[in-house]
Amino acid sequence: MNSQRFPGKMMEPLEGSPAIEWVLHRTAKAALVDDVVLATTADPLDDPLAMTAERLGIRVFRGSEADVLGRYARAAEMSAAETVVRICADRPLVDPNVVDLAVRTFHEHKPDLAFNHISDPAARWPRGFGAEVLSASLLAWMDKNAMAPDEREHVTIYAWKHRDRYRISPAECPPALDPGIPDLKLDLDTPEDLHRLKILCAGETIDVPAERIVARWREIRPA
Repeated sequence: MNSQRFPGKMMEPLEGSPAIEWVLHRTAKAALVDDVVLATTADPLDDPLAMTAERLGIRVFRGSEADVLGRYARAAEMSAAETVVRICADRPLVDPNVVDLAVRTFHEHKPDLAFNHISDPAARWPRGFGAEVLSASLLAWMDKNAMAPDEREHVTIYAWKHRDRYRISPAECPPALDPGIPDLKLDLDTPEDLHRLKILCAGETIDVPAERIVARWREIRPA
């Protein structure tokens, strides 16, 4: 809730429900995800996020605002997770089938980290539908050894900074989800992003599939 660019963004309404509810509801629909935990801060500003999660029956871990890596590691421990699926809360259009693709890629191809949350030369995923997937043991190792401020803030960036040590693999992007351009931005960082999402989601339900969003974007191309 304390976003510098867009304070309170996760409680902004999207087709009648707060953005954080879209994230949690849609994440919980992923068939290959066993447990969902909202890893938010202990700041009272984030009470509305925790209350929304609790209303939806989703567990909450609250920790340091600055140490996001530590927050993730503690949430993984709370779930006794073996595999961790990281979904940024500023992605109200996260799609359960896209998340499942990332999980399937991780288990079938066994990289250190699988992803489909951002574009890659091998897979032009839009920003906003997907996830990162890694082992709980790698997350725990980074929590103990990654100490730079950006490594504590951005959770997996240690692995991305050391791609010579870690195999990082994108999930294959289906044609229906490839917008034809790299890095199509469908996440929520600014009021302008919210305006774009409202155009794309107008008249849709909270379960609108990613394919429908991409098709609508192709039809209307909102700025």
